[in-house]
Amino acid sequence: MAADKAQGRVLLPDAVLPYRYSIRLVPDLERFVFDGEVKVEVEVHEATSEVTMHAKELQFLSASFQSAEAGAEAAGAVEINQRCKDTTVTFVFPEVLPVGKGVVTVKYVGVLNNQMAGFYRSSYKDIHGNTKTMASTQFESLDARRCFPCWDEPGRKAVFGMTLVVDPALTAFSNMPESSMQFVKEGGKHLREICFMDSPKMSTYLVAIVIGEFDFVQSRTEHGVLVRVYTPPGRAEAGTFALNVATKSLDIYDDFFGVPYPLPKLDMVAIPEFAMGAMENWGLVTYREVDLLIDAKTASGQQKQRVCIVVTHELAHQWFGNLVTMAWWDDLWLNEGFASWCENYAANEIYPEYKLWDQFASDTLAAALRLDSLKTSHPIQVPIAHAEEVEEVFDAISYCKGASVIRMAHAVLGHEAFQRGLQAYMKQHQYSNTETFHLWGAWADSSKKPVKEMMSSWTEQMGFPLVEVKACTFSGATAKLTLEQSWFLASGESPPEAKLWSTPLFIRTSAQADKPPTMMSSATMDVEVPISSADASNEFVLVNEGVRTPMRVAYTADMRARLSRAIKAGKLGESDRSALVMDAYALAKAGKLAVDDLLRFLSSYCGEKEYTVWDAVSQVLVGLEKLLMGGAPVEMFARFRAFAEDFVWRSWEAADPGWEPRPTDRHTDSLLRGLLMKMVSRFAAGPSWLAEARRRFERYIADPEANAEELPDEYRVPVFQAVLSRGGAKEHAQLKSAFTKLTKNIDQKHVFLAIGTTPEEALKKETLRWAVSGEIKIQDFFYIMGSVSGSSRAGLDLMWSFFKSEFTHIHNMVKTASPSIMDAVISSSTAGYCSTALADEIEAFFEAHPLPTNKRKISQVLEEIRTNAKFLARAVETDLAKEQFWTDLGASLR
Repeated sequence: MAADKAQGRVLLPDAVLPYRYSIRLVPDLERFVFDGEVKVEVEVHEATSEVTMHAKELQFLSASFQSAEAGAEAAGAVEINQRCKDTTVTFVFPEVLPVGKGVVTVKYVGVLNNQMAGFYRSSYKDIHGNTKTMASTQFESLDARRCFPCWDEPGRKAVFGMTLVVDPALTAFSNMPESSMQFVKEGGKHLREICFMDSPKMSTYLVAIVIGEFDFVQSRTEHGVLVRVYTPPGRAEAGTFALNVATKSLDIYDDFFGVPYPLPKLDMVAIPEFAMGAMENWGLVTYREVDLLIDAKTASGQQKQRVCIVVTHELAHQWFGNLVTMAWWDDLWLNEGFASWCENYAANEIYPEYKLWDQFASDTLAAALRLDSLKTSHPIQVPIAHAEEVEEVFDAISYCKGASVIRMAHAVLGHEAFQRGLQAYMKQHQYSNTETFHLWGAWADSSKKPVKEMMSSWTEQMGFPLVEVKACTFSGATAKLTLEQSWFLASGESPPEAKLWSTPLFIRTSAQADKPPTMMSSATMDVEVPISSADASNEFVLVNEGVRTPMRVAYTADMRARLSRAIKAGKLGESDRSALVMDAYALAKAGKLAVDDLLRFLSSYCGEKEYTVWDAVSQVLVGLEKLLMGGAPVEMFARFRAFAEDFVWRSWEAADPGWEPRPTDRHTDSLLRGLLMKMVSRFAAGPSWLAEARRRFERYIADPEANAEELPDEYRVPVFQAVLSRGGAKEHAQLKSAFTKLTKNIDQKHVFLAIGTTPEEALKKETLRWAVSGEIKIQDFFYIMGSVSGSSRAGLDLMWSFFKSEFTHIHNMVKTASPSIMDAVISSSTAGYCSTALADEIEAFFEAHPLPTNKRKISQVLEEIRTNAKFLARAVETDLAKEQFWTDLGASLR
């Protein structure tokens, strides 16, 4: 391995570099192995007798090099040296290779693993109920090397020619369309050899292969690209919704980026076992079944929205990531942050009724701020020395904070300059690699603004600002604000260092809206804004209107009271209402707002009727419940539960969502029904509601396929949870039995998310043993763990105990799978604790049982637990300990 000393990166030697791969694979789906041969056309830049490539879990048979010089003969490698720790192979040749072009030919064998990484196998049931095996690939970030030896680095782009030799009964496809096919006899079997057209120049992690039995639906975009959605046999119609989204998205992105989609086709495939949500392989996008397939009769609005944004996200990558690729993994955010912004942009163009930009505040932005308020966070542009480190930063910083700062840039630059800059960036860098400064330069040219100076404070340092209003005076037609910005930490402790951001302030009053932002680049700032002098007592000032800057805002008590009145009067938009309550919750957790003041502010949301706002309110209510459940006095917790019950039931009655969809329902009404069902199930399930829940549960359990509409997807899980949490062995057995009748992964997932809510310890233990029995796919087993730990404090304790006792078994299950799987298990086993003693215990356990690829996740969980403990200690010292506070708070809801 070589080091790029200027950047601190560990890279392969660059004496020999590829420009075209010709790959031939012969998979055996019965023995779970494959034969491989790769011919790599290379350029020898420096005289050397060695060629080093990445390789993992491959067994090499032979290697040779042949110079392109006339009359040159192939020279076989005299040594083949594999370094398992570095996942490399070095081929040593008898003589120095001449500078110039040549071909490296390697023959090898590999394993079709079951870890959802590299070239791997999945099992599924065909339409007759028989278990079958298919094969597919997942190469990002570092697993192309599990399929063929290569220069497995994003900056080493090349052309790929793929040949697959498969059973004639199976369908096989790759990034590009088929160019030729012939029948061959190999290994005593009659097989079909399929050659595919050469790909564009691209990175190794985007190469893709799928082999199996499929049905499909197809269409063409208005611009002429053939799009297909491949589904399990017999389920072609389930691909129709995603097909419609895909065809529209490609045309939207063609126009938006100003560069047409460059491939002749786009295939999207549902894979039965898949570690992530989807993978953007160029021209062959792979998905979890739940993120691609939609049953038109039973799918909830939430499912449709999820499929829509996953498809728009992956197709944005066909430009951001595939056409133009980050030079190294430290700019992963250029891929994921942009795709996360684009998913909302394109989906909003297709389905404006989804109101995704209003949902952004309580979804994408909330996830970003939650993680980035920890000291164990990282910058968007995170230094990556060893490529393996990138597995730890496929997180809410790269995706959600990346999307949030891009949204801020869009607001500051304006749509036209933003788009012009992107189009220039795409045209200049297509088929090549970039770094963040290339994007800043394109936007600076299009906007004539100092983009790098503004944006670098958001991408090169971790964290975000708390903008605190130190004083606000209303005088005549003017409000005068004194502002201070500082690094916000969830723990509330003093920041270890001073930081400043170039912070756009979108300040709004009733007399002023849509004004260009005021830039705050210093620690303090005085601002004057116009107000309505006619009604000064009800005037308000909103510092981050539209929630376009990723920050928290702390208002004075008077300003918060004015904003509370504005909320009740309907004067604030949905995203602003969402952000205000989430800011208040974060400030209370950090000790910068009294918890009793948070609850008084929260009471102004009782009766809220918009889903986008209720999404934020629900996060606050559930968050407070989990925190107080973790160690608050019994009386305090009981009073909070009584308040939450009253709050939720009054809101249910005000919104009146009912059990049945209505012809007048908007998309967000469907989402609200599902969310309020979840909240009623958790906090306010009275006798009549429970009776109806039980009736629908019994009908569904009797025949899940025939009675699916009796228990719609949008609230199936809350009903399961309500019935199981108040039931026993009978209900638990009923739900587990229903699982055996379900064939769709989305329906099975509903069972996983609820099965652990049974109150009986013995049943919880049985449930956890089921999760790791091998009956549940690796992609799903942690959902069951989360249902146990999230059910109660006893459930969390049981899950943590189970994780400790079964650690070796669980680790062996997932050790070569994506680290994200173990991250999910760790969260399910520990997140929710509010005790420094337990944080110490968890820390000691992982010191004794180290997980290097999950180190960042573990440190973040520990910080969150210790932050929760501080919050709980503060909460018991406030008015929450007084009965009169809860009496007055309840009265404020009436």
